[in-house]
Amino acid sequence: MYRHNSLRIGIGILVVGAILGLILASSFNITRPIQSSPPLYQQTAVVLGSQGEIPEAILELQNTSDVFIYVAEKVVPTVVSIQTTRSVRSVDLERFHNREDIREFFRFKLPKDFRQQGSGSGIIVSNEGYILTNVHVVDNSEKIRVTLHDNREFEAEIIGIDPLTEVAVIKIDADNLPVARLGDSDKCKVGQWVLAIGNPLELRSTVTAGIISAKERQIDIIRESFGVESFLQTDAAINPGNSGGPLVNLKAEVLGVNTAIATETGYSAGFGFAIPINLAKKIMADLIKQGKVERGYLGIAMQNMDEKKSRALHLHRPKGVFIDKVFDGAPAAKAGIKSKDVLLKINNEEVYKSNRVQAIIARKNPGELVQLTLFRKGKEIVLNVVLGKKETMTAEITPRTINKDFKSLGLQVKKLSRDDALELGYSGRVGVLITDVERWSPANEAGILEDDILMEIDETAIEDESDFHNAASKLQKGSVSIFTIVRARSESHIFVEIPND
Repeated sequence: MYRHNSLRIGIGILVVGAILGLILASSFNITRPIQSSPPLYQQTAVVLGSQGEIPEAILELQNTSDVFIYVAEKVVPTVVSIQTTRSVRSVDLERFHNREDIREFFRFKLPKDFRQQGSGSGIIVSNEGYILTNVHVVDNSEKIRVTLHDNREFEAEIIGIDPLTEVAVIKIDADNLPVARLGDSDKCKVGQWVLAIGNPLELRSTVTAGIISAKERQIDIIRESFGVESFLQTDAAINPGNSGGPLVNLKAEVLGVNTAIATETGYSAGFGFAIPINLAKKIMADLIKQGKVERGYLGIAMQNMDEKKSRALHLHRPKGVFIDKVFDGAPAAKAGIKSKDVLLKINNEEVYKSNRVQAIIARKNPGELVQLTLFRKGKEIVLNVVLGKKETMTAEITPRTINKDFKSLGLQVKKLSRDDALELGYSGRVGVLITDVERWSPANEAGILEDDILMEIDETAIEDESDFHNAASKLQKGSVSIFTIVRARSESHIFVEIPND
């Protein structure tokens, strides 16, 4: 009897629960048919369970995932990997490190100079091969190699750099290039989704997601006078190698150029910074057109406002930017601006940080008219200023060109003797012994080593020194040849790029 009654009670509970579940589902729309809401960018149905219905929350996550996929597919092909080579003198190292520490690191005679390899990212901005990147990625480079998403490789030249904003432009001679779409960084909002794309730690075509964490950040990484810092901050993971890559919105539009991270370890700590694309566009256009940047010049020194300053100036709340000094003869002085004025607006756009004023003025050209709203002695006044040009800010920068000054492949060879072959464990009958590899030569960069045995250059067998020199003399400048070598009893192929000069 106890068991029978328990069964009846249990069945009753199940029936009542099912009825209540149907009522709740109908009232609150807990589930919906998958056919009624296809993903945003793909007409794909995802079936979970036997009823053909999936929870609302999962559908929304699927839509978000589809957006990220869409952005990655659109933008990744427009992002390039940049590899650089630059010479570093040991005397330059000694300015920053203890000389004995450096000698201990090298464990032999300190070289006079050595080659430093670097890497970064870039954004293809035109069909003509112009690429937007950072100054610190390419500055002082002797050789710049760009690898496209389709694995084509090109040597690049520097078109111009602007240390005051960290914007640089390089160019490759290529066709059929995918071009990134540039957005409007002034319209981005704190909290909106963004993706960072680049080549962190030499991991090609990496995509990370996050949000805009803050705007108009000044982090004091530009040490030049009149440097402009008004970075977008993001928590999308940015690491070494991301520099020069894009920060994009969910419309696949570039909002910024990834430039720096705040970290104590050298790797991402959740704080990355990007140059706003509206600033970068102006700098880029000047560099492409004339190889230098001409900025508008106002001629004031500023301080950020705080509660104490606002009380002294009789402002009801801290706002605007305090004008600390007006330089003699500057456009601001000619327009009647005075020290102790508070700058409230530029062309009806409110300003509340000095770096924001710098960023706005930096996007304007000399001779351009701007309207300034000021607070002076309890009243607001409006003055028009014709911007000037600061010569020290627009000095032409002569970029270093790619070093192609190689006199040869950088190899010395001799006929392979029987003793050499026995010592190296080589039983073959053809080949020459490589006795020296010139430092930083094409052979050295390709990975050829002393005591390698060279058997072939392309399809030509090499049996002695004359074979080597005859084959080498026929190589075409700018081409890539296949060197067949034996190392440690194992045959392999090394691809050597023939210098242009």
